[in-house]
Amino acid sequence: MLTMQREELFKAIGSGNKTHVEQMVRSNPDITNAKDATGVSAILYALYRGRVEIAELLAERKTSLDIFEAASLGKLSRVQELLREYPKSANTFSPDGFNVLGLAAHFGRKGVVELLVENGADVNAVASNPTGFTALTGALAGNHAEIARILVLRGANVNHRYEQGFSPLMLAVEDGDAEMTRFLIEHGADVNARTKDNKTALSFALEKGHQDVVVVLKDSGATQ
Repeated sequence: MLTMQREELFKAIGSGNKTHVEQMVRSNPDITNAKDATGVSAILYALYRGRVEIAELLAERKTSLDIFEAASLGKLSRVQELLREYPKSANTFSPDGFNVLGLAAHFGRKGVVELLVENGADVNAVASNPTGFTALTGALAGNHAEIARILVLRGANVNHRYEQGFSPLMLAVEDGDAEMTRFLIEHGADVNARTKDNKTALSFALEKGHQDVVVVLKDSGATQ
């Protein structure tokens, strides 16, 4: 595949030009296998950019999806097939360093998350890239509360620290999710953990004006 074609495809994906992507796929079906310079597939790139329709288009035309694409798209039967063939794939990492469970969690694929966990996926695996993401932080960042609960109940670390000392609780607080805030605290989240710039969950709640979250935190002994 020519570098220019690949660059043209990724540019079209990034701009959300579905029509142009479809034209490129029609003239060269193999372009669905394109990867960027870091090894990220066109499908994953589309999902990262929020171009879900384009990701689905590429997936429909691609001969076979890999475990990262299938998990991110919620293609349960394909994930099952891959796990049967390669059981260890439940704990693999994408070329850009995200584990497969983290991708499924971030994109809200509950069925895939449950399947991966049942097949031995490590709920506390940390991304091998600078984000330091886990499946739990991915689920919370994607606002998938039900998946976050599943992960916590399966042993996910509620006190994982990443990106300058941020915690899962701080994510829930910033989103103004009082219910998730309470749930994480009930399952051991440290209400007074501090970021590297000395902020606490309560600091974020006050900054964002989430008064219901402030009440939950203070009732749980939080301080600034």
